[in-house]
Amino acid sequence: MKTILLALFITWQLGCFAQEESFKISAEDFYSKIKKEQSPQILDARSEEEYEQAHFPEAIQIDQKSDDFSQKVGSLDHKRPVFIYSIQTGRSSRLAEHLSEQSFKEVYVLSPGISAWVGSGYPLVVSQTNNKRVTLQAFKDVLASNDYVLVNYGSNYCAPCKKVVPVLDSLRSESTDLKIFKIEIDVNPDIIKENEIKTIPTTILYKSGNPVWAKTGIPTVDEIRIAKNEN
Repeated sequence: MKTILLALFITWQLGCFAQEESFKISAEDFYSKIKKEQSPQILDARSEEEYEQAHFPEAIQIDQKSDDFSQKVGSLDHKRPVFIYSIQTGRSSRLAEHLSEQSFKEVYVLSPGISAWVGSGYPLVVSQTNNKRVTLQAFKDVLASNDYVLVNYGSNYCAPCKKVVPVLDSLRSESTDLKIFKIEIDVNPDIIKENEIKTIPTTILYKSGNPVWAKTGIPTVDEIRIAKNEN
């Protein structure tokens, strides 16, 4: 009897996991499915501040913590697909699970997050007044005018990205010939597309304008030191 119960429990867990994973699709599939819809239901699961900084065309900002959350969900059509995105997949997956519990039949989450969309060159509505915005030409000028440039691609709203900050600060304090640059993904789409950044955080070391080392995830100071010494 215990064996049967254990088997049923494992099957149930696997079913839950499979259901959660079924929400997530690539940027290519996300874009393809949206293009098939006459008036797509695209939900931005980030904060209002993030939304105003940059968002997908036709997207509606919907925050589960906001007072008007239920009202916004109530305005959606249960019978039509819903497309959700956020910086990575944390907030979008939680929103997808909630909608599935509310009998929405087709719910899709952009994976691994907004960087995949931007890095693929899909359209983005970007605030032109954001002080974190860097033109592609200005970025290229920085790469060309320095022997070594370390660029961290990420977001101030991404938890793993914040863990890279102490690494960059440490390198700044010890190196005079290493230019360190941080690029916010959702306000610099031209740079993200040019460098094909589809996952954050990503850190790239450039030498004389050319990439010589890269890491997706959280790099260590030693890893970067070694990469610079070897190149």
